Amino acid sequence: MNPRTHFTPLNRAESGHVLRIAHRGASAYAQENSAESFEKASAMGADMVEIDIRLTADGLPVVSHDESLTRLFGLSTNIADLTFAQLQAAIPTGRAPILTFEAVAAVCADLKLGLYLDIKEFNPASGEMVFAALDHFSLTEHSIAGSFRPDFAANIKAAHPRLRTSILYGSTHIDPVLLAQAIGADYVHPCWENTTPEPHRLLTPEWMEKVRAANLGIVCWHEERPSEITALDALGVDAICSDTPDILFNLTKS
Repeated sequence: MNPRTHFTPLNRAESGHVLRIAHRGASAYAQENSAESFEKASAMGADMVEIDIRLTADGLPVVSHDESLTRLFGLSTNIADLTFAQLQAAIPTGRAPILTFEAVAAVCADLKLGLYLDIKEFNPASGEMVFAALDHFSLTEHSIAGSFRPDFAANIKAAHPRLRTSILYGSTHIDPVLLAQAIGADYVHPCWENTTPEPHRLLTPEWMEKVRAANLGIVCWHEERPSEITALDALGVDAICSDTPDILFNLTKS
């Protein structure tokens, strides 16, 4: 594919296709949340990358899904217990480092990739650093900040109203409209990939109509099954996450 020359509009009616969000970058093909995973995601046709925000002991926002270094690096320590300098020193030779959010923002701005932020940890000071980086790299209008924590999502929207927000949730018994409206979110993000064999069926016509009537966008869980990707796209959701952005691209061409 040719290098990207512009950001994809978040509005599906404007872009002409569902937003293709590479989950932790092209994580099926490279170390998740690494520069390589973002570069591969761009080459595979992703519009955005989903990244996870955590904080070091000295309060620096970094990009990591896990709170500990055990799964990816075999180290029994937590990111929150290390300064950024200590974190960098701890990463084993041959593994991609954990990046600061600012560094990831710079990479993605260069690749013309929007950001879908999964905010795992948040405080006012770290929020200001994230917002400043988004503004500095002209990413605010091309990004969405989401969280499983309603208080985080509400505080982000209050602090930076121009940044679109999303609320993530796992239960099928939650009223998505009431939840989103309570915190001023712009999108709902049901995380139903493991709920049933065909989770797209949970997005019933009644559910879709209710969410759309409230003027809310819909971001869907990370999905790698071609049949589910095709079904979600046909339903008209706004965004789909995937570890395999190449498959997502090939199945959702405008």
